[in-house]
Amino acid sequence: MKRVNIYGTLGPSCADAKTLEAMLREGMTGIRLNLSHTTLDEAAEQIEAFHSAARACRIDADLLIDMQGPELRIGALEAPIRLSDGTVIDMDALPLPDEVRTALLSAKIGQELLLDDGKLLLTLEKSNGLLVKRGGLLESRKSIALPGIDIRTPAVTEADAVNYSKAKSYGVTGVMQPFTRGRDDLIEVRSALEKAGCGNLRLFAKIENAD
Repeated sequence: MKRVNIYGTLGPSCADAKTLEAMLREGMTGIRLNLSHTTLDEAAEQIEAFHSAARACRIDADLLIDMQGPELRIGALEAPIRLSDGTVIDMDALPLPDEVRTALLSAKIGQELLLDDGKLLLTLEKSNGLLVKRGGLLESRKSIALPGIDIRTPAVTEADAVNYSKAKSYGVTGVMQPFTRGRDDLIEVRSALEKAGCGNLRLFAKIENAD
């Protein structure tokens, strides 16, 4: 029977070798590290704890890095913003990427703006105003989606390229490419991996939207 790989996510609740060893002994075959909010260098202690746990279990466990990729995100906020249902906020009140701002300025009234994986929903009310249809607490670096509008951004960010260059030294075995839009994205990622000297890493395409 073909083996099924089971990956956990490396984070605060399982950042120590003892917990990770217990997870591996229960059947986990590898771990995923989300690099949307950190870097390999910043997660060095957690990564070493994982490798230590794998050595204790005497297994070759995978370390997958989940990249930033082409996902659009809210910029840095000094503090979380409470968006209340029914209120209209000025577009300039949100740290939107230039690509998103430009798209909204030329979009039709009623265009949807989804934030934080769709938890929050705003619609274009007027030229520079956004109506909160489904509110909540908006925090820094949360995802953005504009249904029906195609915004082409590079598949590999500068931060991704830096992490690729250090992947081998941290024992990374695979790369997860988020929001894969098609074949060209994977070609771009593979080329960047080869340029960084780690072209042999496994590449996983994450299918997360209609594209």
